Amino acid sequence: MGEWAKGRFDRWLRDYPRATPIGIFLFIVTLVCASAWSVELAGERTDRAATEARANEIAAAIERQSAANSAYFQATGALFVSAQTLSPEFFQQFVDRLRLDYDLSGVVALGWSEAVDRSALPALSARMTMQGYPDFTIYPAPPSRDRTVHAITMLEPRTPSNMALIGYNMHGEPRRAAAMDRARRTNAMASSDPVQLVVDRTRAASPGFIVYLPVAEISGRRRFKGFVYGAIRTKDFLESAVKPDQLGNGRVDIFDSTDKGEEHIYSSTNQDAVLLGRPVEQRLSVFGQVWTLRYYPLAEHGLSPLTLVVLVGGVSFSLLLLAYILLVQRRNEDLQILVSAQAEREAERAAFVRELNHRVKNSLANVTSIIALTRRNATDIDSFTSSLLERVRALAASHSLLDGAQWGPTDLKALVEAQLSSHDHDENRTRIDGPNVLISPNDALSIGLALHELLTNAARYGALSSEQGYVSIDWHVAGEAVQVRWEEHGGPPVIEPAKRGFGLNLIERALAQELGTPISIEFAANGLRCQFTIPLRPQKSFRLRN
Repeated sequence: MGEWAKGRFDRWLRDYPRATPIGIFLFIVTLVCASAWSVELAGERTDRAATEARANEIAAAIERQSAANSAYFQATGALFVSAQTLSPEFFQQFVDRLRLDYDLSGVVALGWSEAVDRSALPALSARMTMQGYPDFTIYPAPPSRDRTVHAITMLEPRTPSNMALIGYNMHGEPRRAAAMDRARRTNAMASSDPVQLVVDRTRAASPGFIVYLPVAEISGRRRFKGFVYGAIRTKDFLESAVKPDQLGNGRVDIFDSTDKGEEHIYSSTNQDAVLLGRPVEQRLSVFGQVWTLRYYPLAEHGLSPLTLVVLVGGVSFSLLLLAYILLVQRRNEDLQILVSAQAEREAERAAFVRELNHRVKNSLANVTSIIALTRRNATDIDSFTSSLLERVRALAASHSLLDGAQWGPTDLKALVEAQLSSHDHDENRTRIDGPNVLISPNDALSIGLALHELLTNAARYGALSSEQGYVSIDWHVAGEAVQVRWEEHGGPPVIEPAKRGFGLNLIERALAQELGTPISIEFAANGLRCQFTIPLRPQKSFRLRN
């Protein structure tokens, strides 16, 4: 069995010299990764269970604090239910025994918002004057349609900021009014959506909420008397409920569910840069309001030690086995690399020869066409020779520019300057203006010949034939094309020729066919004008022709 397995392995190495070692290595690495993944998954599940337990613990602490505060609010409500009349002094003694700062952490004000019939407002003002509030005023002023008016008449603790709220009509603010109406409609404790507490109006981004407990008479018509309310600062309430050791190294974000969606009301830290893991979400009820708690544990950095041991050991074994197999195959692979490299060099050399032949044929075809067209329009051998040499030089200038660009996209401005430099004239008499823009090599060859013909015509018959004349060449990019304009100024009067020569035929036919757009030539009396459009073709990387 052992000899058979060894022979089978040798055949695999011989028949599949590259696939065999890679396959064996990948198979072993896959087994190692699967083992490491199993170990890591078990650790993640353990951590996730711990995170959920911590989130439950935090939610339970907040609900316990809410229940404790609710009990105090109920006790205060019972006080107002049982008493026919209640003096501010007795209310102060009652709140002092509640130990507001200790047992009601986060509650910045515990007070009584009295519901008064509009006809009884004079009596209320007189009573408040007797209690030491001569300037008692209800604000904001309730609408005239409201028969019942709400005003704060008692408030503890008696700090200057709290005492300024005597007479405050909480029903005048929409969120407070919605909670008050809900509490009275359900005859149960209700909490407002997040609000800015009046005592915290000078604090930036300090949300709070108001808890309302409706109070009515226990006998007779059960007349509605008002609300016991508690103004709670969210941050203080939550930090008194959740101890720092409960958070661990994580972060708690709490959102209040409102009619407009979830509103963020608390975050245990502002360090957003800390790397946090996947959050655990808990729903909890606080004073009848639905809150959403998201606990973000601190993300684990790297893998667990046991996972690292499995990975390092397994990968080390895989690498040693791979090294052994590769040593067996090294000689054959080196030989194969040398053979492949030689074949690639031969193929590349043949491709360059084909490309060179193609370019030479194109160049010879261009020169042949120029010779034929020049001969057709020449009147004698001297004019034929002169025109032919100038056109070949223009073609050579364009070829030189394209060679410098490796026969890739060519700068239009450099092409114009190359053609201008091949003509003998004053530089101040040719004015060019335009941005650097790349055009295709085939377009560059045709445009170079066209510019040569325009310059030759201007030097012989146009603006450059007189001392005051000059030529302006400008272009600009318009969308997916370049608009080019040639204008001559200060030359002799222009007359449209009766017969089209080589230059006009080259521009109107060859250039138009290459660019795929019509050419506009205007024989204006004050100078020749030529306009054409160069399409901006997608740039492609150079590839050898097959």
